[in-house]
Amino acid sequence: MINIIQRNFFRLLRSGAFESKEQIEPMSVYKWQKLFQLSLMHDVAGFAYDGLMRCKDQFFVHLTDSQWKQWENTINDMRKSPHNDDGEDDEFLRADHLTNPILNRKLQSILDDENSDIKSRQMLLMIIRLSRHILNEGLPVRQLIELGTFLRTDGNGCDATMLEQWIKSLKLQPVARLEASLLIMLLGFSREEISFVGDKDDKNLGHIAQDLIEFTNTRAKDFYFSQDEGNIFVHTSNGSAMLWHIRRSARYFRYYPSETLTNFFASFAHSLSHIEE
Repeated sequence: MINIIQRNFFRLLRSGAFESKEQIEPMSVYKWQKLFQLSLMHDVAGFAYDGLMRCKDQFFVHLTDSQWKQWENTINDMRKSPHNDDGEDDEFLRADHLTNPILNRKLQSILDDENSDIKSRQMLLMIIRLSRHILNEGLPVRQLIELGTFLRTDGNGCDATMLEQWIKSLKLQPVARLEASLLIMLLGFSREEISFVGDKDDKNLGHIAQDLIEFTNTRAKDFYFSQDEGNIFVHTSNGSAMLWHIRRSARYFRYYPSETLTNFFASFAHSLSHIEE
């Protein structure tokens, strides 16, 4: 199960992003610093800070003066350079593309249908975007919050029947149910708010959430290849990265079997782009 730092982390996110009432557990100065680092790693410091401000008068919210200053300086810097939500930082993780050619043709057909509901297409792309990140980079907390925000503000405007048909056509049911379960477990959503939630809870959800949260982009980038100047040999920054990614793909295969295998090889090919010509 997720630890106390992660529990308080998601309490602050729920409070900051969705204005829910949360009770913070007591933590040491060291653990508050780890929470700060976690918020930066997942690119959600703004949401966490909003939650911290809403909970700052609680008895167990104890940060040092230097830690409060650190938060304030970070948020002020963020406000000077606002987050860009347009598009995907990594072209490989674009939501409008799947690596399985058969599924990708179906996806393009859905996206090209101008008569289909726009809100439903947006929801579908958010689900796919999350699935791509889960397969490649662990839990994208910011994207999970964005999906939750969309559900709260525009979810009622989606065509649930059409969305269900698309999810089934793209073989997305297991990974979409995983995303729904994460919204419920981590961000406090109810089953009634999510049209693509499954009938049964995943008994391994706690361990899955822990694994996804701890998987960082730094470890993902170990898979990328590089080539030293004047050297004909290609290498990775982590010699065991290939085997690690194979094991990871096997672990999440059941959540998106139709995409996982092609995703692994596409990720391998994408990594070759890091080699200088």
